[in-house]
Amino acid sequence: EILLMRLRETTYKDLEFNRLNNMVTYRDLKHQVDKKRRIWPLRQLVSNHFEELFQLIPCWMASPDSVSAMFPLEDLFDLVIFDEASQCFSEQGIPAIYRSKQAVILGDNKQLQPNNLYQIRYETEEEESPDLEKDSLLDLGDRYLMSTQLSGHYRSSSLDLIDFSNRHFYNSSLRFLPSPTALFSMEKAIEYHHMKNGIWENNQNLIEADEVIRIAKSYLERGIQSIGIITFNYFQQTLILDKLEEKAQLEGFEIPEDLFVKNIENVQGDEKDVIIFSISYAKDKSGKLRHQFGSLNAINGENRLNVAVTRARNKIHVIASIKANELQTDELKHNGPEMLKLYLQYASDVSDGKYEANFGGRTLFQNDWYLKNRLQKLFEEKEINFSSNLPFVDLLVWKEDSKGKLIFTDDDLFYESFSAKEVFAYRPMELQSKNWDYTFCFSRRYWISREDTELYVQRFIER
Repeated sequence: EILLMRLRETTYKDLEFNRLNNMVTYRDLKHQVDKKRRIWPLRQLVSNHFEELFQLIPCWMASPDSVSAMFPLEDLFDLVIFDEASQCFSEQGIPAIYRSKQAVILGDNKQLQPNNLYQIRYETEEEESPDLEKDSLLDLGDRYLMSTQLSGHYRSSSLDLIDFSNRHFYNSSLRFLPSPTALFSMEKAIEYHHMKNGIWENNQNLIEADEVIRIAKSYLERGIQSIGIITFNYFQQTLILDKLEEKAQLEGFEIPEDLFVKNIENVQGDEKDVIIFSISYAKDKSGKLRHQFGSLNAINGENRLNVAVTRARNKIHVIASIKANELQTDELKHNGPEMLKLYLQYASDVSDGKYEANFGGRTLFQNDWYLKNRLQKLFEEKEINFSSNLPFVDLLVWKEDSKGKLIFTDDDLFYESFSAKEVFAYRPMELQSKNWDYTFCFSRRYWISREDTELYVQRFIER
């Protein structure tokens, strides 16, 4: 609110008036935008009135192509921020960088790369430069600029939804806070539906499409409308869309406006409470399984899978006519099909209750130094459960008849934090957003009075 108030103040901070007390500031700009004929092109308007425009509108959001079309090639901006820079060609982003004093380039090289379909790019074989071999602005920036890895994952409510990508794409570097409901729920975050009778015919799988619609309709009947359906090819996408609309007309239910049916190539940026996958690929009528997986077979095809499997907030349904052991991927050139095989096995294991996350253990200091271990010893003889092997908290405590609570200490998790702001501002905001009951208990309290510490923790657990 303070920021918006200050922005409003700047619009009339240095107004100029003539001797008749008529306002001169914004006068010519208002004339240009009000007139009905001989209208200036947008680029000309910006070029002639950019100071007044930027005073009225200090922050602009546009694609790199729009920036090149609208703004003159001058040093106009204090800062330019690129989002999803892994999908931006270098030559599209550089003109926007030229128009600013500072640049921040954000992206994920484990997600989708630039797509030159229906685009003409200038290429020459005469010049050889490592820079010309970098397609995306993100990769080019990585050659010259300081790089930092964002480690927080905020979308998913359950560890099962993100752990596959965390291990196979991000080297287990993501930090994640699940919701208490998901952590203590007996329901699995991923359900694997094996369609034994699924047949691959005309690049479609009718059995899977029917199952997808059945699941989507069951959620709609329960009032859950945040649903996304992801297919692995265009033909399955159109089949599900047609059958879903036909089903809605016959049975008289409405399809939510924000429900989407997309193929794996265009879901980056989307997120839903429930994601339903139709893998589609299956044996044909002759019983033969063809290892042709569309864009997954291409170079960096595994990135498309990474994007798709991280779209869900609460639940994933995997509808598949094949099992992981049916896929023979050893002789395939690229990693996409192999990663699909691994994900099918992972989804099946989670669905069957065979998967258990391996958090590892921190060994920064000696264990007897840790306050969390000393706190557990204080309550050894009481009917209280403790867990200290979770990556997002020092201690998870719960009684049999109550939900879990979190205790943060000044142990290794505190030591690994980037700043005090992360510990005392951002982390509490995230805890509150996911409805956790939590407290801080630091070593100073323990060394001053162990009895007071025990009483404090006891009251926290029982409140």
